[in-house]
Amino acid sequence: MKTALRILLLPILLLCLATAAQATHIYSGYISHTSDPQNPRRFDFTLTVYTLTASPAEDPFVYISMGDGTILRVNREKIVRYNSRYDQEIFTWSFTYDLPGNYTVKWIAENRNGGIINLPAPSDQLTFHAITHLQVNMSTPNMNSPKLAGVPLAAVHTGEPWTHNLLAYDVDGDYLVYELVPPKHRYPDGVSKNILGYQFPPGLTINEFGELHWENPQAKGQHVIVVRVTEMRNGRVLGSMEVEMSFTVTDRTYQTTLELLNKDHLTVNDDGSIQTWPGQKVKLEFYLRESPGSDLPLSAKAFGEIDTLELTDTSLAFRDTLDGFAVTYTFTPTPAMERTEPYLIGLRGRLLRDKPDYTNHFTVDDDWAFAYLYVGEQRRPLSPGEEPEVTQTKLYPNPATDAFVVEAPNLANLYLQLRDVNGQEVTGYTLQPGRNTLSRPIGLASGLYFYTLMSGSDIISSGKLVFL
Repeated sequence: MKTALRILLLPILLLCLATAAQATHIYSGYISHTSDPQNPRRFDFTLTVYTLTASPAEDPFVYISMGDGTILRVNREKIVRYNSRYDQEIFTWSFTYDLPGNYTVKWIAENRNGGIINLPAPSDQLTFHAITHLQVNMSTPNMNSPKLAGVPLAAVHTGEPWTHNLLAYDVDGDYLVYELVPPKHRYPDGVSKNILGYQFPPGLTINEFGELHWENPQAKGQHVIVVRVTEMRNGRVLGSMEVEMSFTVTDRTYQTTLELLNKDHLTVNDDGSIQTWPGQKVKLEFYLRESPGSDLPLSAKAFGEIDTLELTDTSLAFRDTLDGFAVTYTFTPTPAMERTEPYLIGLRGRLLRDKPDYTNHFTVDDDWAFAYLYVGEQRRPLSPGEEPEVTQTKLYPNPATDAFVVEAPNLANLYLQLRDVNGQEVTGYTLQPGRNTLSRPIGLASGLYFYTLMSGSDIISSGKLVFL
């Protein structure tokens, strides 16, 4: 039956790709999934797409490649208005794989906009991708992929430090690793590859909490980035989700601003996270400043795993202040919330409009502030200062040719994992504290790889390794 479905749908898919529009209403998107507890080979998938409300373009259905040769037509389930400019479109479907294995599920959408700053011209000839990688494994099933409590939309202004977080979480409690990776394009040979000539926005970084930071945006116009969120359990990669996100750098006009005020009065770890304990009330105080020259009302809402999964009761209180609101977010962690992973919290401030505003569809009215909290004494990754030896980890030469050296810290059960740009493990090394000379695997192609050094289930360090 699957073979017949492939033959029927493939010509339609090729026709859709050939007639794709030269500009897009699609700005961001990603695919998440949950597996069936009774059948680890059956998955429920969700494609979430953020689109421009004012665009006449529509996607009442999409074609999804399931990674085993099957292509599915999936009807749109619903459209939800996100704000005055963007809609959130949801597509859901289920699929059962015949065999265990590693699969790449993807949606190839219409072309991007023209003139995107960090893509090679003509950018309107490059396709949009939403991709997730999953393992179908009967012995260690992965019940849930990462999901987002935040949104891949943001306001970025010239000359102002920009911080944003997608607020990823994993219901299974797996460890999440964040990377910026190049977007992909479906080339004429039919293969999706990293876009040649893509440039990361200069100075843009992402940290261990998934926080994007750009200290000094300058180049006005639309940019594209992709955040890969990789799930790890006991030092092994379970899968990953790639979130493509578009944003436009503009001069500030009437957007509101939001900031966390009382962090200096809380217990803060060396990595900037906030330390809390079960049964101890947490109070985060924010200042939401109204936009100069605007009389539009303001609103604020909290996002994150705590509220999404209703892990404990939370409250959001507002108090009028000069030029805005004092917003207090409070909750008391329960003993069940104690774990080694942090909780990501985001507060969104917003201007409320009584009708859509299409005057400048490249900007977003929202501003965000974020906090990262640990509940309990254990924390991962290890903070600087807790284990001085961790800072002594070195990997060289980089780029390498046939061999490289890792100077490892004095920790037990050291393991170095090497992954390719698709997040697949290509090799692993068991290390000893001190100097380790490691050989390049026979037949391993030249190019960019990602390494992660672990001590048991704790991630010690990670980075990039290039083989010439």
